[in-house]
Amino acid sequence: MEWDCLTDRERFNDWYLVERDRFADAARDADWNAVFEELEKEPRWVNLPRPGNRSGFAPLHQAAWHGASITVVSRLLAHGAWRTQRTRDGRRAVDIAREQGHTHLLELLEPVAVRKLPAPVETLEPSFHALLRATTGSCFEEVEHLLPPLSFLTEGPAVEVTFTVVGMMGGFTYRLIMGVLEVHAHSRMDADRGDFYWVTPEGWEKVKR
Repeated sequence: MEWDCLTDRERFNDWYLVERDRFADAARDADWNAVFEELEKEPRWVNLPRPGNRSGFAPLHQAAWHGASITVVSRLLAHGAWRTQRTRDGRRAVDIAREQGHTHLLELLEPVAVRKLPAPVETLEPSFHALLRATTGSCFEEVEHLLPPLSFLTEGPAVEVTFTVVGMMGGFTYRLIMGVLEVHAHSRMDADRGDFYWVTPEGWEKVKR
C-alpha cells in the first residue's frame, strides 16, 4: 500500500494531480463505481486522500461520512482500506460514521488487529520516526512530510507500506517480518537494493538482506 506523506500539492506532476483529484472527487461525491474503476487500475491508491492532504479524508472516511452501504465499505476493505487510518484532525472512519449516525457501519469499521506489533506502538513508533529523520538528512526540514503510523501493519497478515520522500530520490518501505519491524530505505541512486533496518523501542540497527 502507498502512504502519501506530502502536504504541498506543487510537489506533484500536473498529470498525476489530475488523476488523483479525479479519484478524490469520486470518493467525495460517493460515486463508488468510479472509485472502484480507479482502484482496478491503481489498487495502491485505496488509502490516499486528495493531494495536499488538507483533511486527510481517504475513500473509507468518505464512505463513513456518506453512510455508504455495507457492500461498498466491504469492497473498500477488501481492497485494503485501513480502518485505523486517521484524518488530519485524528478521526478514524468508525468515528466519522458514529458522528454521522450511520450505525449500520460501526461494527464493520471497528479496527481489527490481525497481527501484533513486536512492542507497544507508543514505544516502537518513536524509534521508527527517529530512524526516518536520521536517514533523510535535511529532507524533512526542507519539505513537510507526514510521518506514517505503524497501526496499519496490524490490519493484515502481510501489509507493506511504501512512501516517497522529496529530496531522497526514493523513500521507504516498512513491514513486519519474523516478528520484527523492518524498514527499507531505497533510492534510485542506490547501486544495490538500498539499506535495511530492524527497529525496536530502544532504537534501530542496520541489517543485511
